[in-house]
Amino acid sequence: MKFFKSKGQHIVSKAIARRIAGYAELSKKDTVLEVGCGTGVLTSVLLERAGKVYGIEIDARFVKLLQEKFAKEIDEGRFILIHGDAMKVEFPPFNKFVSNIPYFISSPLTFKLLRHDFDVAVVMYQREFAERLVARKGENYGRLSVVVKAYAKPEIVEYVSRKAFRPPPSVDSAVVRLIKKPEIEVENLQIFEDLVRYCFSRRRKQLGKILDEWMESRGIWLEVPEELRRLRPEDIEPEVYAEIVKSAKL
Repeated sequence: MKFFKSKGQHIVSKAIARRIAGYAELSKKDTVLEVGCGTGVLTSVLLERAGKVYGIEIDARFVKLLQEKFAKEIDEGRFILIHGDAMKVEFPPFNKFVSNIPYFISSPLTFKLLRHDFDVAVVMYQREFAERLVARKGENYGRLSVVVKAYAKPEIVEYVSRKAFRPPPSVDSAVVRLIKKPEIEVENLQIFEDLVRYCFSRRRKQLGKILDEWMESRGIWLEVPEELRRLRPEDIEPEVYAEIVKSAKL
């Protein structure tokens, strides 16, 4: 079967698949969602360890292969295969998310995932994206780094060489575990996300100027300590953004 790199079709080795599943600490009580099942390498491990698995796959060729490969599990109701685009279909109920996702949907899929209820997610990302996800300040720090911590605690649990995939991608990868327990406390998520998005879209400006513009455009007043006004968005820890939002007066 031909794999298309442009669609993010890189099949992970069985050994890596077992380690990915291991980080989720699966049991027969768990219902798992997998996005991008591919040829079913990770799917087979999930079915060995979890009680029920939902799989979302967009490629009709892989869907046919998966239907044949896991016909028994499908008949038993242990594997529910959804043919569709993970960014468009409604996620079924699950408590654990374990996936080797197409890297080009990393950001939108992660934001979609974070808005769902779950206990643990273990996701293979491009290494650069994973490092942005867990960053707290500095070069890799951005909107995603801040917002994710209002929903979950992210950690890189393993780096994976491009040689572990078939065909090998042009980048190295990393496995991230997300525990669905906020790392920072945020009083108003809607204002928080809007503020963070606004700040990082203007990251060359000083924070004082950015926040003045944001307050004027939104009609919301914030209490901004003077020592923060000369800093730039990437200089501010996630907790500080949460504190700024806490001062919001509508």
